[in-house]
This record gives sequence, C-alpha cells and structure tokens, in this order.
Amino acid sequence: MSRKRLRILLDTSFLLPSLGFETDREILETMPCLINHEIHYSDLSLLEAMWKIMKHIKGREEIDIVLRGVDLLRRTFKHEMLDERSVEIAFEMYAKGHRDLIDNLLYGISVSKQLSFLTIDKELLQFIKNKSFTNILISPDDIINYCI
Repeated sequence: MSRKRLRILLDTSFLLPSLGFETDREILETMPCLINHEIHYSDLSLLEAMWKIMKHIKGREEIDIVLRGVDLLRRTFKHEMLDERSVEIAFEMYAKGHRDLIDNLLYGISVSKQLSFLTIDKELLQFIKNKSFTNILISPDDIINYCI
C-alpha cells in the first residue's frame, strides 16, 4: 500500500545542505526521505540562510556553490509567498510571546497554504502546543518513520 505524498514547507535548516553548508546529522539523514514528497520553500528561509552563511563565506568559490544551490532550490522545490493570512498568524504568534518573526511567518505560510512545516525547532513546537495553535509541524523523525 502506498502512502500519501505530503506537501511540506522546509524550515531554513533544511535549505543549508543545498546551499553547500553543513548542518545537523539529523537534517542530513532526513533529506533522502523527502524525495517522495512535494517540497516547498520560502524566500524568507533563503534570507535567513544568507544571514548564517555570510559569516562563513571566504571566497568566490563558496559564493558560486551558494548560487548553484539557490538555482537548484528554485528549479526543484515549489516557491511559497507570504499572504495576508500568513502575516496575520505571525502577528498573533508574536503577540502571544513567540519572538522569532521568521519562524512565525514560515508557520503562517504553512497554515495558510495547508502545508506541513518540517522543522527541528523544539521551542516552536512547544509554543504551538502550549498556545493551542494548529499543529502542522513535523520533525525529521516523522519523515524518516514515514519513509520506512
């Protein structure tokens, strides 16, 4: 019996390997299991990734790797943009105490577009549970178990 193909928005950490940068082993082990799903990304994650990556860029060769990664993301994954509902959700989360605006907006996009949100952010998961927001978060373990 085949399993349902999930529609997944990736948190920023899951974009880093495609951009040529190391990340947690947990993320790397999850990547092969994503092939059977519909994967989405946001430019917000690219922006956040650039903030992290810029600290480590030393030369043109590394810039070229990042550029090839951005091209790969754009050709391989579906692009999601902010809409009014996702911004509204982000404001609501901020008002209730979650101060990471990028996470709030990514979560808002996921809810608005009816996507699962793949993240390793335990703080976000706890906040979503504690404040009774819609739990559309999935973890690497969820994806790996789904893959088996």
